[in-house]
Amino acid sequence: MNDHLNQFEEWRDYLERLAYRMLGSRSDADDVLQEAFLRWSRTDTDDVKLPRAYLAKIVTRLCIDRRREIDVRKETYIGPWLPEPIVQQMAGADRTVELAETVSLAMLYVLERLSPVERAAYVLRQIFDYDYGEIAEILQKSATNCRQLVSRAEQRVVNGRPRFAAAADDVARISGEFLRACSSGDLDGLLQLLTVDAVMISDGGGKATAARRPVEGADRVARFFLGIVRKTPAYGRAQTVLVNGQPGLAAWIDDVLVAVFVFDLDGDRIRSIFAIRNPDKLPSQVGECIGPSGSRA
Repeated sequence: MNDHLNQFEEWRDYLERLAYRMLGSRSDADDVLQEAFLRWSRTDTDDVKLPRAYLAKIVTRLCIDRRREIDVRKETYIGPWLPEPIVQQMAGADRTVELAETVSLAMLYVLERLSPVERAAYVLRQIFDYDYGEIAEILQKSATNCRQLVSRAEQRVVNGRPRFAAAADDVARISGEFLRACSSGDLDGLLQLLTVDAVMISDGGGKATAARRPVEGADRVARFFLGIVRKTPAYGRAQTVLVNGQPGLAAWIDDVLVAVFVFDLDGDRIRSIFAIRNPDKLPSQVGECIGPSGSRA
């Protein structure tokens, strides 16, 4: 058992990154890793030449099954469904954490459009750089079929993302300006920061106050946020944090984290705002991120 545990721990971070990108949920990724270890502990490791590849296969197949379960949950979910964010304090961090664009909350939201198998193929190929032969072995499909899966997935991803990814410094600057405009009740200032067709997507899951449909249009989005500020108690506070490696905003009431806001830019304006309010998706404390990169070591 110690040999099984030591080998699993050697690749835990890698497997965790893989599972999170496939599921968009840290809690579901943790469940998958627990089940993966149980299966690994029953495996005769003498017959396993490449433990990482073998473990990645186990985790991928478990993630496909878990994605199907998540898709069923989404059918009865109240309001929009957003990925579960990974939040870290900016001040006091031991190091600057820069996650790849492939794990940004906006990217994970786009990946929600894919079927479980499409998402697995896309993540393995485009994020973890597996070749099509490896993907075919993991998914138990032909290499040609896997190419088609990745091609379809890539087209959907491209259609859902801005042409150019914004730099972290630009996101930090604009999110700071957005917070200041909200705090001062500056409607014109907010409108200058938003694209005309800006949209806000809010995930409360029926457990926190949130818009049950996307709020569309710069004016509606700006007024929605000004309304939030007016209703916030005097002891509420907001600050800049890292959300999946990109600057975002976190809101607290007393010492309870009640919301996380992520901004997706188009040029120098905000085109999408993701608001996570479901307490089940918010961390009890703001801590470490899931790792610096999704690429293969």
